[in-house]
Amino acid sequence: MMPYGTAAEAEAALGRSMTWAEALWFRYSAGMPDLWLTWHIALVYLVMYAVAPLPVMILQQLAPGYALRHKLQPGVPQPSPVSAYLTYIWDSKGVTLSALGPFPLIYSAAFKLFGVRTGLPLPSIWETAMHLVVYSLVEDYLSYWLHRFLHTKWGYENIHHVHHEKTAPSGFAAAYATGTELTLYLITLFLGPAIVPSHVTTHWLWFAIRIMEAFDAHCGYDFPFTLARFIPFFGGAEFHDYHHYAGEKTKSNFSSVVTHCDYIYGTNKGYMYHKRSLAKLTTKEAEHNMKGSSGKEDWD
Repeated sequence: MMPYGTAAEAEAALGRSMTWAEALWFRYSAGMPDLWLTWHIALVYLVMYAVAPLPVMILQQLAPGYALRHKLQPGVPQPSPVSAYLTYIWDSKGVTLSALGPFPLIYSAAFKLFGVRTGLPLPSIWETAMHLVVYSLVEDYLSYWLHRFLHTKWGYENIHHVHHEKTAPSGFAAAYATGTELTLYLITLFLGPAIVPSHVTTHWLWFAIRIMEAFDAHCGYDFPFTLARFIPFFGGAEFHDYHHYAGEKTKSNFSSVVTHCDYIYGTNKGYMYHKRSLAKLTTKEAEHNMKGSSGKEDWD
């Protein structure tokens, strides 16, 4: 709860007028206990997990031909988008209950330890961006090594095998895992904010972005407008789909978002070989079609 009774007191403490965003934040949170404010992380989860899969689902429903052209594993039959969404909601009920109960409680207990700020001033865009970059790099490095551990014999058989039941994943597979696995990934997600404290709004933004990235990586489509086409070393759906396609024995593509660890440690070799093979096959097919077309024209 902010130590200011009025906006004038807040501005006197700041030594300046509040920005429009700070004024909005003051009106919303000034009288709100910190414990309730931290519970908003559950709200962020519920909204993002319900909304993030919808764009691809709507595209599948309204433009199935276009969606199929960009499907990474088009030969694998898929349930209807609505059926998949309802199944996803049902399969995620355990995670949802955790998000409403134990997770916010643990997060709230660690709130002060993290040094999270809730008051004024709000962070600048530059500060928020720098925090997000740091959090992404920390999470990527930790989750890379966690993912490699989960592909050891013990880790796979006892924890990770459930997630790999989806060999041709859709966005709904992002949350399809054991509670143990999801808890381990939550630790990697919030260790960055624990090391480099920030404002609570940055926490919410980071959590929301990471959920969207997880759905993007598992969506199963390589659309021309995906971030992977514009941001270097951004994994995206094509990168992670190969990991599911290769399955248990894969030694490739362990990164969660940014793929630099796979390049540094050489765990992208299987994926790069796969891409080269597909490129050669595509070239041969194009050459064959051109020769066939040329022969037909000569005959005509």
